[in-house]
Amino acid sequence: MTRPATQADGLVWITGASSGIGAALARRLARQGWTVAVSARGEDALKALAAEHPGKIIPVPLDISDADAVAQAVDRIEAEHGPIACAVLNAGIYIPVHAENPDYQAYAKTFAVNLNGTAACVSALTGRMAKRRKGQIAIVSSATGVGGMPTASAYGASKAALINMAECLAIELHRYGVHIQVITPGFVETPAQDDNEFPKPFMISAEEAASRIASGLRSRRFEITFPRRFTLALKAIYALPRAWHIALVRRQTGWSKPPEG
Repeated sequence: MTRPATQADGLVWITGASSGIGAALARRLARQGWTVAVSARGEDALKALAAEHPGKIIPVPLDISDADAVAQAVDRIEAEHGPIACAVLNAGIYIPVHAENPDYQAYAKTFAVNLNGTAACVSALTGRMAKRRKGQIAIVSSATGVGGMPTASAYGASKAALINMAECLAIELHRYGVHIQVITPGFVETPAQDDNEFPKPFMISAEEAASRIASGLRSRRFEITFPRRFTLALKAIYALPRAWHIALVRRQTGWSKPPEG
């Protein structure tokens, strides 16, 4: 039987923690008494975050697309600060892709961070957690990973893959006592949302998202999803036959109209 991590088990490691959900979650967990290692590429932002909670937030600058650097960072965190009891793999990027004017690099960059970067983190963690017969990994996906959305053919594909990854890990690691979760937020008010060109109903703040995640991390449930009035409705739409839900999403997002010009 798996269980949520406790402070007696070690510390929390959060990737993508220089801003948005990651930074808000780090602040919340530090206030709750956790020691939190925070990673992102922005070293100055991490140091500023750590200065808010001296001794409780530990900056670990890192580009998760570099698998060797990820492995070294995890080794260093555990050697200097103790075992990683819970990892929240939150780092990700959103690059819109317009199918009528495609950009392969948008796909490549998205997969390098969202999918390959998360895989690098998972690879650095699961072996040691399995040996300890305890640990917790929460992978941040997105409600967009449930089904297609316009301009999200790179982002949505990467997030759908993360849902599948989390399910596979949950199946395999349960017998080792490692608790796997997937986080599927709806729209959260972060800089990434500035690039979204379709309606964003029920958007919540990064602080509210952090509150929902912190609560979910204390639970045994596999999926942490919010706001539920949006994500459950979205799942209901995607439960329809594919031709139906594709047409419905096309209409609701405005992509049923002829292109301008």
